[in-house]
Amino acid sequence: MEQTTSHNCTETLRNMRQQIALANAQQMLGKITVNCFRKCIDNPGKSLARAEERCLLQCMDRFMDSLKVVSLTYSRRLVRERK
Repeated sequence: MEQTTSHNCTETLRNMRQQIALANAQQMLGKITVNCFRKCIDNPGKSLARAEERCLLQCMDRFMDSLKVVSLTYSRRLVRERK
């Protein structure tokens, strides 16, 4: 019985972590969308100009590159602190 309860707690924690990670990813995508749209789109219309498309791609690439650096740095820090 005790082993089942422990397994249920572990599974619940894993599910909660996944839900939090998904919520964080959705929030990040929303921020990228808003920030890059504000930066790159001057006059919204039915289609994007080539310059707007390029700007959006570069903006999103920079944001993702920055996120990767921050995530790696944070992960390394957590590993160091656990030692």
